Order: sequence, then C-alpha cells, then structure tokens
Amino acid sequence: MRHPWSIARRIAVVHVALVAAIALFSVWSAYLQAREVAQRVEERHVQGVTALVARDPALVSALRAGDAPALQAGIDGWIAEAQVSWLTVMDPDGMRLASWRPEQVGVRYPRPVDAVVAGDTVVELSSTGAAGRSVRALAPVVDPEDGTVLGVVTTGVQISDVAIMAQAQIPGILLGSAAVAAVGLLVAWLVGRYLNRVTLGRGPEQIAEQFLLAETAMDSLEAGVVVLAPDGRVRLHNDAAARLLGWEGAGEPRLPTELSAALPDAVGGEASLAVGGRVLVMQQRVVRAPGRSDPGGSVPPTALAAAAREGVTTAPAGSRVLVLHDRTDLQRLGDELTVAHTLTTALRAQTHEHANQLHTALALVDSGRLEAARAVLSRRAADEEASDDVLAALLDAKAA
Repeated sequence: MRHPWSIARRIAVVHVALVAAIALFSVWSAYLQAREVAQRVEERHVQGVTALVARDPALVSALRAGDAPALQAGIDGWIAEAQVSWLTVMDPDGMRLASWRPEQVGVRYPRPVDAVVAGDTVVELSSTGAAGRSVRALAPVVDPEDGTVLGVVTTGVQISDVAIMAQAQIPGILLGSAAVAAVGLLVAWLVGRYLNRVTLGRGPEQIAEQFLLAETAMDSLEAGVVVLAPDGRVRLHNDAAARLLGWEGAGEPRLPTELSAALPDAVGGEASLAVGGRVLVMQQRVVRAPGRSDPGGSVPPTALAAAAREGVTTAPAGSRVLVLHDRTDLQRLGDELTVAHTLTTALRAQTHEHANQLHTALALVDSGRLEAARAVLSRRAADEEASDDVLAALLDAKAA
C-alpha cells in the first residue's frame, strides 16, 4: 500500500517529533534540577534563620514568662526579620502557643518534636498542608541561663513552582526548541524539494516497487544488464550479467575482450558474439546529454524530457547500457533442428524410392515376369530385356 505522504512531509514530521521530544525532556530535566537546587538553598536558609529566631532574646523572655500574647504579637516581626513564609512557637510538648495562623493556637503540632527538644535542629520538606510545597525547620529555644528547653520554634518557606520554572529557564528552552523546529522545517522543505526533483516525483514506495519490478523482470528473462562509465569501467550490473560473464565471486568486474571489441559496432543495434563458451546477443544504448535521445535509445523520450526539465540524468553523458541475452541453448536447439530436418528429408527420399521398388515388383509379379521382379527385389542388375520389363512395370504402377 502506497503511503500518501511525500518525502518532505515525512522528514518534517519526524523532525518536529524529534525536536518536541528533546524539548520536553530538556524542560523536565531543567525543572527537576532547578527544583532540587531551590530546595537545597531554602533548606540552608530556613535552617539558619530558624536557629537565629530561636536565640532571639524577646522570644526567650516571652517563653520563660509564659506570655502567650507577647509571643503572638511578635510573630509578624520575626517573619519579616527572618524573611520566611510563616513562623510558629510551641511548648516542649508540641502545643502551639503562637502561630502565623491564629486559629491554630492551642492545636498540637501533628508530628513528634522529641528530637528537637533533645537539642537537634530538624529540616523537613513538605508538599502537603496549607502552605503547599515548602521547606520547614524546627529548632529548640534554649534558656541561656540554665540550658533548659523552653519551647520549639518552626519556620518555613513556600517554594513557588513559578519561581522554579523561571530559575529553570523553561521559556528560553521552549523558544530555542521552536527556533530549531522552524529551521528544521525549512531544511526539510528544501531537502524534500531536492528529493522530489531527483526522483522525478516518485515516492520511496514507488521507487522500491519499480526497482523490484525491474529486477524481477530482468531475472525472469535472464537478461544481463551492464552499465559502463564513459571511460569503460563497469559501474553497475545485475546478477544475470554476473552469471553470463563469469563475474560471480570476482573482485572488480572487467568486460571480456570479445565484448569490448564489439562495442563500437553495436550502437543502436544488436551483435552476436561468443563469450566464454556462450553465444550472447548484445544490445547497446549510449546515454546522451539531457534532452538528446539515442537512436533506438533505451530511455523513453518522455522520461528523458522530464529528466531534462528537472536537470537530472540517469548517468553521465557517454555512459553505455548493455543488455545481454544468452542464446547458447537456442543455437544448440537450432543446430539439432537442422540435423533432424536433413535426416527427415533423406528418410522421406529413401521411403519414396522403396515404395517405387515395391510398386514395380508388384506390377512384374502381376504380369508374370517373376525373374524381373526377383531382380528388382534383390537389387541386382537385370539384362536388357528385363530392364525394359522393369521400366514398363514401373510406368504401369504409376499409372495405376
């Protein structure tokens, strides 16, 4: 089944699909890398500012005094100073004492804070909750006087997908991919025009079909095809030519001397010659310049005209196309037929002569001349009188 798309369209579609796949892979890789970098930067930032807020004297004093209103009043100032998205202060049991969301005051933190109370600073990455994708850190608030843990402070920074995309330079990647796709489409169009010109408008399936058809036809006819360059070198040949000229398994094929000598006399006609014990009939055509046809040429004038209009030639001017037909078996059969015909003629003459003898002998027997009949049948010479009887008997038999 022939594909309706031209070569140019196939090249363009493959190019666009390839560029799109590369662009998507580049965007996804750049996004993942930018997100990883943003997370690491925010982790270090949140861990540092949380430790600084935990050592703030005002926060320590308010926790030591249990002054929850003072803690809630200081939330906005600490958020602005630390440049974080939110801040929450809890007691050592995880109960919220002050929060950036006042409705959460008095609600226990959903995760254990034992490791933080033990003196560790914990950094967490979260993609759930009210803040969405974020990085948060929990640090203990330690009383500098006796070293006891007064509470836990947690801060966090929301990671924006828009910021990640900007950092990944996704718009630049998309613009670059679009430019590459546009240039590729232009190149595909130019290449498609060139291929359409040199193939005379035939698609890949048509070229393959015609090639297979020509190969099958030549092989079925056992016709050898040899294309010679203007300098006499063998450029192309099919399997039948290799069998006829003994090139199977050989390195560089060379024309036999008998074939080379017959080339000047066979232009536009046929020549019979003996090559390697075979009788070959050679037809020769010479490729002329575009637009000029060879007398009796092998390329149809319409194809030559189309090729000339497109500036395409099937081979350089001066190349020769040789078509070889094996006539060895045909000549042998002809010789055998000639011998059979000669033998048949001789047998027909001998049969005729034998019939004449029988007729003569029968006439002599009917007339009572037995000696003359015996002489005819025994093929021995008869006397003069018997010879007259034989002649008379032959005439009587012919007359009968």
